[in-house]
Amino acid sequence: MKPQNITNVKKGDRVRLIYMNDPYTNLDEGATGTVDCIDDIGTVHVLWDSGSHLGLIPGVDRWVMIDISTADEKQGERL
Repeated sequence: MKPQNITNVKKGDRVRLIYMNDPYTNLDEGATGTVDCIDDIGTVHVLWDSGSHLGLIPGVDRWVMIDISTADEKQGERL
């Protein structure tokens, strides 16, 4: 898998989950949340609307960015 380009992701961005490679998560496809931070190894930590605080792993998990100004979604997963 190619590494994900996360240069356009920043704190406060809204995301919608497409796929998460975690058999223990309670997050479903379509879950939404707000980016809290991106750590030194590139994990995108999200405060999910459901109350979960799981991070997205670029190149493993898939999500789309939600443009709140136009309510459009931009691809935020792998390039």
